[in-house]
Amino acid sequence: MANNTKALRRRIKSVQNTSQITKAMQMVAATKMRKAQLQALAGRPYSETLTNVLLKLSSKINPEMHKLLQENNADNIGVIVLSSDKGLCGALNTNLFRALHNFLKEVKGNVNFYTVGKKGRGFILRSKTASEGSEGLIVKTQKALQADFENPELVTFRQASQIAKLVVNSFLASEIREAYVLFPQFISTLRQEPRIIRLLPVSPSVILNDSEGSPSQNKSLDSSPNMAQNDNNDYLYEPNVDNLLDYLLTHYVETKIYQALLETKASEHSSRMIAMQNATDNAKDLVEDLKLTYNQTRQEAITKELLEITTASLALQ
Repeated sequence: MANNTKALRRRIKSVQNTSQITKAMQMVAATKMRKAQLQALAGRPYSETLTNVLLKLSSKINPEMHKLLQENNADNIGVIVLSSDKGLCGALNTNLFRALHNFLKEVKGNVNFYTVGKKGRGFILRSKTASEGSEGLIVKTQKALQADFENPELVTFRQASQIAKLVVNSFLASEIREAYVLFPQFISTLRQEPRIIRLLPVSPSVILNDSEGSPSQNKSLDSSPNMAQNDNNDYLYEPNVDNLLDYLLTHYVETKIYQALLETKASEHSSRMIAMQNATDNAKDLVEDLKLTYNQTRQEAITKELLEITTASLALQ
């Protein structure tokens, strides 16, 4: 019995220590979460305004004049996978990889990956060894991972520009025929959903679908192609529409990647905060159950000792 109470005390102490750690991680994640959420929400109006501008230009451009609007016959597609460096963030990365797996089931040809985050890189590298026809196959080439970028705590537009430059150059060189970005979109503190959007080739219909799928609450932007065409006369373009679009198309890809990076950070910290909060609550509940078990065990031991003393006293009379 003494060994049982000693083991229970040791386990109670261990769970209490774990609870303190998860509580500290929860507080740190909550601090980072607030900042990341504000950045993600603040970036959405600019991204949607840029989308609106491209929609307004769609009726005045000649697609043959811009290579980023044209399709090519490359065998590969490019996928940018944005994930976290660390775990302990609930099912965030698991849901992301499940969405990637489902997406690649419909893909024809090989896949070139560009990853941000150690979890995404590890998943791609582990999946490379899958044999064709197996249930877990998602990579169709031994050279799937083309580049892996650092995942700093502070998201910068420079990082998004570097990723965009690599993907755009691959598209212009006809190394990939399409480019996508997969990331966990921040909906709320309790909800993050994996989302994949097409970056290249840029298409007005795809841009419109992406703008309609945005969770932003800013409803003042025009999301209709007809309204975009009707509003074209309200703008004067200098030097001309084609020159302006050369810059806007590249900037559009950079902005979409930058916003996806912001959404990923906000989703990561939100998911980790909720996961650590649940872990702390579960640890406290477990401590209460262990204390109850400990008290019951200790009470049984005391009762048994009293009975033995009483029995011995009666036997001596």
